[in-house]
Amino acid sequence: MNTPPPITPLPSDQRASGLRRKVGTLLLFISAAVLLLSVAVGQRILSDLTTDLSRRLAVAEAQLTREKIQALVGRELAIAQRFADLSALKDWLLKEQEAPARSRFLAEAAGFRQAFADQTYFVIHHRTLAYYYADPKSPSARYRYTLDTGKATDAWYFSTMDVPVPYTLNVNPDATLKVTNLWINVQVRNAAGMPLGLVGTGMQLDRFLKTMLAPRSAGAMSFIIDGQGRIVAHPDPDRIEYGAVGKQDTSRTVFAELSEHSDQETFARTLAETGRRDTQALPLQVETEQGTRMMALAHLPELGWTVVSSVNPAAEGILSSNIIHLALAGGAVILLLVILTLTLGFDRLVLHPLLVLTDSARRIAAGRYDTRLQSNRNDELGALSRAFDSMASQVQAHTRELEQRVAERTAQLEATHARLKDTHRQLTESIRYASLIQRVILPDRQLCEHLRGQYFVVWHPRDVVGGDFYLYRERAEGCLFGVIDCAGHGVPGAFMTMIAHAALERATMEQSWNNPAALLESADKAVRAMMPDTKRLERLATSMDIGLCFVEWETRKVHFAGAHIDLFTARGAQVEHYRGDRGGINDRRSRNFTCRTLDLEPDTVFYLVTDGILDQSGGQRGLPFGRSGFVNWLEAHSGLALAAQEKALTTALQEYRGDNPQRDDITVLAFRFDQTPADSSKEIAS
Repeated sequence: MNTPPPITPLPSDQRASGLRRKVGTLLLFISAAVLLLSVAVGQRILSDLTTDLSRRLAVAEAQLTREKIQALVGRELAIAQRFADLSALKDWLLKEQEAPARSRFLAEAAGFRQAFADQTYFVIHHRTLAYYYADPKSPSARYRYTLDTGKATDAWYFSTMDVPVPYTLNVNPDATLKVTNLWINVQVRNAAGMPLGLVGTGMQLDRFLKTMLAPRSAGAMSFIIDGQGRIVAHPDPDRIEYGAVGKQDTSRTVFAELSEHSDQETFARTLAETGRRDTQALPLQVETEQGTRMMALAHLPELGWTVVSSVNPAAEGILSSNIIHLALAGGAVILLLVILTLTLGFDRLVLHPLLVLTDSARRIAAGRYDTRLQSNRNDELGALSRAFDSMASQVQAHTRELEQRVAERTAQLEATHARLKDTHRQLTESIRYASLIQRVILPDRQLCEHLRGQYFVVWHPRDVVGGDFYLYRERAEGCLFGVIDCAGHGVPGAFMTMIAHAALERATMEQSWNNPAALLESADKAVRAMMPDTKRLERLATSMDIGLCFVEWETRKVHFAGAHIDLFTARGAQVEHYRGDRGGINDRRSRNFTCRTLDLEPDTVFYLVTDGILDQSGGQRGLPFGRSGFVNWLEAHSGLALAAQEKALTTALQEYRGDNPQRDDITVLAFRFDQTPADSSKEIAS
């Protein structure tokens, strides 16, 4: 293989020292002139750049702070408004001294307290002015003190209730509770508009300020004002106007910070304009006692607040001196490089044209297609240089086209991935929220607080939400247990559980509980009435399997009816299996269901199970767990306490399933009564 000869420079021609000296002198003169002009222009650019960066930083800080406050306070406000709409709350506000009303309210308020960020809420009875407060140390609301119309510290409440607005927010210290909070106040009124009381929650002021208003950049600061310019939140607590609701005259306003009257008028106009343009952050430059400040205002329409971000243009963090020095050094280096490049280019153009042409040809042959001679010569060397340039340009154009196509396809894939990721996040958040809603209908609290026997529940949805749920109801004459398996799992199954829950609620109100078969038939009619009679639904699975057991105290009987759900009983090692009717709820045709009555014997455990556990595949051969597998498990473990049975069943399912995926939602409800519970006149519903 022949190797190309090495590049050898041509003998140097006699250089024209006079022309080189003239070119060097000209370049030095141009460089000095450009340097002086750059210094003059650079000062102006630096000033404009600092102002523009300050304005952009103020706008960005205001918008970011607004978004953070909307995310936190907006969530708290939404929960507080739902809390204020509780019917149990309104009943208690009307019947403060009645224990049942108070108990119902406290039961429903427990979930809301845990949903609030600080896990606190308060209730003020308008008629008695009694103040109730709940926090993590005292989960149930306790009476703390009574408001006094003559006390200045309580004036905020009366000013708030004088104006019938849905909600207000204020920062106020409570000496009795020994807390200083950002309070969210929601009025509760009856249908006639008469006040019943005030409810809401509070967020610790120091945590709120640290989270929302902590400075993120040197020289930048954010605070919050209301529509009158009163400071309701500030990193410096001494500047906050506490209890701003109802106050008319105050010195703690943003206008007190401005040293010029014209700036106060400009700020007032900008504040009003910000209220009309909710989505934009409006900047302005003002003079304060601390010097010139660039401010930006961003309105929070839901809260009636405005975020004010103040940036000091003279702060070092706005435009770092390191950046300026780096830019100056870079400019000097670039200038020197330009001078050197021009000098070398002139020298090469005049003295070494053949060497440059030969070197360029070898570079192109080696794949360096970015090499360009750009020769304007009219001789053979110029023609050859242009031919090489044309060839390199064509090859480089094809290469760039391919690279551009790859870049475009990559960008499209990245954009599609980002959209899919965002969609997945939204769906995941929605499903998680739906899971919280679905758990509300489960009677865990009622079973724990009111069941006079023993029980355990194994509830394993296949996905975040599922089509299985269980119920528990209790009356003076007995209690009702049930498990429900709706067609489908995941989100479709979860929607079906809402229909099943509503149908069973209706059936339990219309039918006697001691005939579960009648309850099933009533639920079947209710579901058919809810579901539209369309041909599209004929191709969809909308049936439900339901098993109900009513335990009757007086007769010590257990009445069972099942729509495709079986009942298992175990007494010691003796296991019995009672099959339910083969048809389900909302099946192709309506049917009558059979009611079976059993004795409620001591030491007898009753099990209601859905087909999820029976159909779960696993084991060495990958077969379903099956009824026989469940019966074998009962024979081996029915002698254990129910709490131990729950752990044993969960462990057995996990071991049997192994690496196989969960096929369906799994629900097992077991209960036993060794003694007859005492009669109770109080009816409990989940």
